[in-house]
Order: sequence, then structure tokens, then C-alpha cells
Amino acid sequence: MRGRHSRKAPRLLIIRGVLALILAIVFSVSSFATVMANTVSANVIDGDKSYTFSMSSTDMTEILAQAQKLGLEPLGPLDVFEQVGNTTTVNIRRGVSMTVNEGSKKTNLIAYQGDTVEKTLADNNIIVKDTDEVIPSRETTVTAGLSVEIRRLCQVTVIADGESKTYSMLGGTVEDALKKAGVTLANKDSANYELDTSLFDKMILRVSRTVKLKVSVDGRTTEYEVSAATVRSALQKCGISLSTDDKLNVDGKSHPTDGMHIIVTRVTTEEVKELEEVDYPVEYVTSDSMYEDEIEIRTPGEKGEKEVTYKLIYIAGELDEKKVVSEEIIKEPVTEVVVKGTKVRESSSGPGYDTGAAGTFVDSSGNTVSYSQKLVGECTAYSVPGGTTSLGWKAEYGIIAVDPDIIPYGTRMYIVSPDGSIVYGYGIAGDTGGAVMAGDIIADLCYNTIEECSIIGRRDMVIYILP
Repeated sequence: MRGRHSRKAPRLLIIRGVLALILAIVFSVSSFATVMANTVSANVIDGDKSYTFSMSSTDMTEILAQAQKLGLEPLGPLDVFEQVGNTTTVNIRRGVSMTVNEGSKKTNLIAYQGDTVEKTLADNNIIVKDTDEVIPSRETTVTAGLSVEIRRLCQVTVIADGESKTYSMLGGTVEDALKKAGVTLANKDSANYELDTSLFDKMILRVSRTVKLKVSVDGRTTEYEVSAATVRSALQKCGISLSTDDKLNVDGKSHPTDGMHIIVTRVTTEEVKELEEVDYPVEYVTSDSMYEDEIEIRTPGEKGEKEVTYKLIYIAGELDEKKVVSEEIIKEPVTEVVVKGTKVRESSSGPGYDTGAAGTFVDSSGNTVSYSQKLVGECTAYSVPGGTTSLGWKAEYGIIAVDPDIIPYGTRMYIVSPDGSIVYGYGIAGDTGGAVMAGDIIADLCYNTIEECSIIGRRDMVIYILP
């Protein structure tokens, strides 16, 4: 028995060895497959050079570092790199300096090798038109640092010595345009642009020759020799400052001429606040318990108060104008309520009758006035332009013809229709007449013209006798 088992042992050892070898091979293949699965192919393009390799990382910095190990030139301060989409391909853009000259204007920017001049300008928001000239040409490929000149096609108008000339110029400065127009600036002459200013399309150049001016300002008159495009700029060159309110005897935008006399009038302003009264409104109501010729104040009015801000305008130190800037109510006015009667009186037997005791009424201006007696009766109107009254007074509006036995001469009165629609107003007894003396009417009201007399005609009026 023992011998039989001894003979089987070597066969078992061989089988175990084979199994171990198979497992080792399987593990090696699996590890290799895992490594291969985590490896990517990277491609770095630098102009006409390309670096392709495999690596386990997709980080751009690590890819560039690996490419440098393979001979890629390190990136300079102007160089940039771009990842192409979501791939591991990296494009190197080598930067160079570019200077763009446009007249007197100079711009420094970065260009990239392989781009054209036109693309570089567009990438930097420098737009060139088809009519503009670019040197070197816009199709030139950038290979190294370079200087580019842009000459814009401009229409320039030169105004000098009473003449206007228009030119088309390709680039250049104000000095170039003046030279082309044959205009030379003397020692104190000037133009509305500096000589080194670059030309632009639709540019208008004005040449100002030196002129002698006389300026009167602030109580002094001084002579100056100056060149300027406008009167205002001439004053500025003379050291005379103007406020927006100051006035000139000539148009400030006009061109100064030799011998011109400019007068500056100083205008100053200030704001002041003043307290003022606010008139109260009057509200009229009716009552059938009062006669139609009666008026009663139910609620006395009270004036309000407001703060008014004024702008005071002084010309040469004298107040010229006072303008309201704003108003603010400080105290609201109280409305006056006036009761007017509607009850009709019975007609009297005479031309007029006394309505009773003294009282008050409200005149057409809203003032409350006391009276000693009130008469109601028919009145007429008359006019004698240039004439005189029975007392020798001038016959004019406000003179009342009366019966002096009823209303003595010199009596002051206020006359209005019972319904208040017709107001004669204040007058004085200073004349008489046949109709009044005969008792046909209570008063004859004088007007300045015959046409105005039609306002009254013949009608009942209320006469308030004033104390």
C-alpha cells in the first residue's frame, strides 16, 4: 500500500506546476491590458514640427513637459498653447511683437506666427477698409516681429484765408494736409487741430490767422493779438473765462476778425426764498330764506402761506429778472363760504328802497366790506367823453349821478346787480341828471364810452352806501 502511493506523488506535483504557470500567464496579460487601456496618444504641433507620443495623463502641462523632453522648444512669454477640441492634440502658437502705425498713433500688440497681418489686426479690433492701404500687405504671413503701417483714405477739407479746398488723402497728419493745400502757418497762426493729429474721414481743418482784438470786460478794455477759430476760444486764449450765463455783443461761435471789439457782460444769479400770502378761494352757496340781494358770510376765509424760491438774474450788477423756481405751501388757505339769497322781494312803489340796517358784503376781489345803508332800484348809464359833471368834475368811470337829497354829493358807494352777474364797482356821487331828479331812477352810472353803457342799460342794481 505504501509503495503504491509513493509512485503517484510526482504526477501531482507536475499538475500543480502547470496550473501555477497558467495563472501567472493570465495575471500578466490582465495587467498589460489594464496599462494599455489607461494609455493615450498625445500630439503636440509647433509650426511645421510635430511630437507624437503615448502617456497615461491627459493634463496639458504634463503633455507639454513630455514634448519638451522630445525636443519641443520651451514656451516664451508671448507664446500660447491651445487644446484642439476635447482631444489630446495641442497646438503651439509662437507670439511675436507687432507695432501698428496709423498717422501719429502707435499701437503695440502681439501677433502669432502663421497668421496673416489682416487676421492679427482683426483679432485686435483694428478694422481696415478696402480703400485703406496696409504696409506690408494684409495677406503677409507673420513669421517674426514686424511693423505695420495703415494709411486711411480720408476726405479732408481745409478752410483758410477765405477759401475752402477738399482733398482725398491716404493717411497723413494735419501738417500734411496743410502742406498739400499750400497753407503756411505764421508764427501766431493756429489750426483747430494739432499739426501731428492723424487725418480722419470728413475732417474739416480751419486755419485761424492772427488778428487784433479789443475786449471790454469787468470795467476794463484791453487789446490782444490772438489766433482762434471762434470768439469764445479767442477769449479763452486771452485768459478771459466765461460762465454759461455771460453775454457777448457778438456770436461766440463766430470767427474773430481783425479789429473786432468784443464786449463781455457779466451775468450772475442767486436764489432767494420769500414767504408770500396765498389768497383763499370763495365758495358761493344759495339760500331760499334770504332775499336775492342779500349776502352773508357763513365761513370767513383765511389766507394761506407759501415759500417761493426765486432765481435773481443780475446783468452788470443790476437786477434784470426775477424767476420763480419753485413754490411750497406752508399753510393751506381756508375757503370762504358766502351765502347768496334767492328769495324775491316784493316790488316797491318808488324807484328805490332801503333794505334795512347796515351790514357787510363781499366785493369782486373777495374783500369783506362794511356798508351803512343799502338801496335797491333801477339804474341807467351815460357817457359824455371829454365832458364835466354838474360839480365841474371830469365825467369818467366811477362818477355816479344821484339826487343829492337822497344820496349827498361825495358819498362813496359800491354798485352791483342783485344776482352779482354785473359789477359796476366802486364810485362816488358827483353828478345829477333829469331822470334822477324826477325820481324815475335811483342813479345814473357814468362810463368812458357809449358802448360800455349797454352793459347796464336799465336794470335794478344794489347800491351799498359806504361809511
